[in-house]
Amino acid sequence: MSPFSAQAIQRIKGVKLIGTAKDKTSVMSFTLDSHENAAVGKALNEVGIAVRTGHHCAQPILRRFGLESTVRPSFAFYNTFDEIDLLVDTVNKLAINRRFA
Repeated sequence: MSPFSAQAIQRIKGVKLIGTAKDKTSVMSFTLDSHENAAVGKALNEVGIAVRTGHHCAQPILRRFGLESTVRPSFAFYNTFDEIDLLVDTVNKLAINRRFA
């Protein structure tokens, strides 16, 4: 995961990153205050960003964080900066309750 993508998401008011190990893989899990994770996933899907929502077969660790689910984008070598920017922009618009499309 690019450090700038995690930093950009983390700067959005209401976003909580789950799992912040220094040398983690390119998977980022997060929640957004006052938003259902499935609704965040749906909004991202509507702008062409595919994410997973749910417990990701990791219920025990999520429950340790006091959660039942998260939003989980995964990044790979084929993702573009524009896609990352769109992800961040869409989550930011959701956070401030603006239309995302």
